Amino acid sequence: MEMARIKQEARAALAEFLACIFFVFFGAGSVVGAVSATNDLGPVEPVNYALSFGFSITILAFSIGDLSGAHINPAVTLSLAVSRNLTLTRAFMYIAAQISGGIVGGGLLFMCVDHDSYHSGIGLADDITPAGGFFLEFMGTLLLIFVVFNVAVWAGKPLENDIAGSTISALAPLPIGLAVAVSHLTLGPLTGCGINPARVIGAVVWEGKDWWDGRSGQAFWIYIAGPFAASLVGPLLYAALYGTVSPGSAGKGKLEAPARAAV
Repeated sequence: MEMARIKQEARAALAEFLACIFFVFFGAGSVVGAVSATNDLGPVEPVNYALSFGFSITILAFSIGDLSGAHINPAVTLSLAVSRNLTLTRAFMYIAAQISGGIVGGGLLFMCVDHDSYHSGIGLADDITPAGGFFLEFMGTLLLIFVVFNVAVWAGKPLENDIAGSTISALAPLPIGLAVAVSHLTLGPLTGCGINPARVIGAVVWEGKDWWDGRSGQAFWIYIAGPFAASLVGPLLYAALYGTVSPGSAGKGKLEAPARAAV
């Protein structure tokens, strides 16, 4: 029984690993493609990569939701762990798999293009301070986590309905993908829109020395601290609305809540 459980958890982690490979390859690839089309390493139209990132997260969530819950983002995983919707062991496995997958995805993309034209898509606009960038990344991630908790997390019910201890609701990937797209439309021209440490690390690790020595490289911390800070605040917003964020808790205040599935 224990071995079967281990195999199930390994499959879930593998699903997160593979999803992050695809997510970074095609998401960051849309930025590289836009840069290549304009032959310009400057800002690119956010609509291009907003659609790519939004659609990518949607189709991947539909694809692996029943295996892992389709977090595809360490910030989402951490938010579910701190709200006790996910065990710490599972969270550690997921985050390691997500970051590893992101690095592999970024590496595959880096191999496919001329290294001088590689562009992670991550970078602070000239008029955005690191503090402003931190808050933008925080807000973009907070929107995502708020949507995830409201459309995809069971509150007040035990997570017992699939092999990963979690499942994706039938239509949850659609609003989640839209939240990712909206964040990219807004944050893209300002910070490049990280809102996902696996996506950021996976893409920027392949950037050259000039990027790391520049403003964006020096402010790299905002792309990690901002999303993870939102991971801690997001569940509090949900708790303020419904009175609980944890499985097995009492219902949501005085209102009877609609059914929700766990991510």
